[in-house]
Amino acid sequence: MTDTQLAKIKRRLGIAPDDTEEKTLIADLVDDAESYFKLLTDTTEIDAKYNFMIENVVYKLYGRKGSEAVTSETVDGYSVTYQELDDLFKPYMAILNKDFGLDGSLREKGKVMFL
Repeated sequence: MTDTQLAKIKRRLGIAPDDTEEKTLIADLVDDAESYFKLLTDTTEIDAKYNFMIENVVYKLYGRKGSEAVTSETVDGYSVTYQELDDLFKPYMAILNKDFGLDGSLREKGKVMFL
């Protein structure tokens, strides 16, 4: 992830640009999101057109900070339900299925010869 993208994430999360402690955490979350993306799509490189997905997953992971193992919690009538870790890329599955054929829809091109 580039410094520009890191600055964008910090800005959207309300983190001061010079906050190095949070910068390290954000870098870890970006690494986690990128690793999950690569595993999900069976790729080794992430095209820049998918950066928005990585960024949005980082926002979700950052929001869960301190509640990583919790699926939902209620405090004084305020209820929060977190997405399962397996569902982090769920909003983007239509795009990923189209681009990577994760649902088996992507087929190799070939020829048919009749004898």
